[in-house]
This record gives sequence, structure tokens and C-alpha cells, in this order.
Amino acid sequence: MEKISKESVLHQLMREHPSAIKVFDSYGMGCKSCGGAKLETVEWAATMHGLDTAEFLKRLNDEASREGAKGK
Repeated sequence: MEKISKESVLHQLMREHPSAIKVFDSYGMGCKSCGGAKLETVEWAATMHGLDTAEFLKRLNDEASREGAKGK
């Protein structure tokens, strides 16, 4: 089951799943320091960075699952 959806707001996502920053960084995205992250969604970020939303979402959820298995 997906924990992260395309409607997830980036700032909240990074607070709840700090390991998501690794995914953003792997795409060269500066989400952790972007003021827009307080309002922007996963879908918007993927679109603006030319990413496939479904693939990006899968990577975020995979990372969040690994994070959960480690106990954050």
C-alpha cells in the first residue's frame, strides 16, 4: 500500500519520511531547500522536473518502506 501519493505535499513528506530527500537528491532536485516545497505536491514536482510521476512515486514509496523497516 502506498504511503505517499501524488497529492502529498513535499515539505510534509520530507518531515514524515526524511529518507525521501535521498530520492530528490538522486534526481538533482533541491526540494529540501526550496521554499515552494511547503505548497508543492509530488505530482507537481515530478512534472516540473520532467519525471514520470508513477516512477517517481514508486521510488519515494520504496524508500519510505525501507525507512519504516529500519525504524527511521
